[in-house]
Amino acid sequence: MLELACFHPQAVDLAARWAVPQVEFCADALAGGTTPKKDDVRAVRAGYEGRLGAMVRPIAGSFAYDAAGWLQMHRDLEAMAHAGVDFVVFGALDDRGQWDADRIRAVVAESPVPCVLHRVFDEFSAPLEALEWAISAGFQRILTGWGGKDMDQLMALHKAAAGRIELLPGGGIRAHNAAPYRAAGFDWLHTAALSPEAYAAEVPLPDETEVKTLLAG
Repeated sequence: MLELACFHPQAVDLAARWAVPQVEFCADALAGGTTPKKDDVRAVRAGYEGRLGAMVRPIAGSFAYDAAGWLQMHRDLEAMAHAGVDFVVFGALDDRGQWDADRIRAVVAESPVPCVLHRVFDEFSAPLEALEWAISAGFQRILTGWGGKDMDQLMALHKAAAGRIELLPGGGIRAHNAAPYRAAGFDWLHTAALSPEAYAAEVPLPDETEVKTLLAG
């Protein structure tokens, strides 16, 4: 199964056409994803029947937020939920590079839809400890690129999770390197399927061959 990161409504239109079962909708591909516009979310929700998630990241370039940033985070989450998403994707650090624990827990607790922890998870050098914290905070899934750095570490995380939380491998996954993840027992993979040129394009669109090959699995 495939989750496709989409950075423009036209990309979600393609995902619908190709029968992609799950989409993470974001803005700003070059920044690694930020909160999309509410009107865009409403528009893609109307035309996409799969599971739709939205990034909630009000500021690019950092995972640490001041009071104004956190207020915007709450507002964005509410807006995404009202626009009809099935889940939201977010995460945050404090100014010391540690979990902004109390404020993250508050966001998860108030969210009317499930929360997914994005790749801020990969910032931690002790991922097994980070895993336990994410579970305790109430996240239902973690998007992680650990497999691209250390497949053994990803497998250790998978074993430690023991069904308490889903791990969604991402980070540079393409058709040519997906097989080890499948063989390791990961039923879902995450990709943007963007070429380097597409990341910088005004309308970043996924590669059809990549997506269809991954869907064929």
